[in-house]
Amino acid sequence: MEGLELGLYRYLALPHELQQIDIDPTIPYRITAACFDQQFILRCGVVFLWTAVPYRMTWRYGERGYRDLHLDAGHVCQNLYLAAEAVDCGVCAVAAFEDDAMNAILGIDGDRQFLIYLAAAGKITK
Repeated sequence: MEGLELGLYRYLALPHELQQIDIDPTIPYRITAACFDQQFILRCGVVFLWTAVPYRMTWRYGERGYRDLHLDAGHVCQNLYLAAEAVDCGVCAVAAFEDDAMNAILGIDGDRQFLIYLAAAGKITK
């Protein structure tokens, strides 16, 4: 996105906009380190981070809600793959990350809200 500063943003669905959370220039390096130093994360155009709030599922579905959280995260990521294909981009979903480090980067507690999945995306170089 042109004019977008490097940093951490939250997508707000209703107004369909990004809310700037943090513009710390070390964020890409901290995310890469928390993903066990997978270097492609540092080289991609954008990293999508999806968090889960278990209560939103478990109040109605009980323990099954935890399973549904993971299914929903997979569905959302699959849609990213499909959208990226349409604009000739690549995506790589990442489940290998250190929970506490990622939750600290995001400023979430890891219990009431936690990182559930992430994906790196960018232009395919040939």
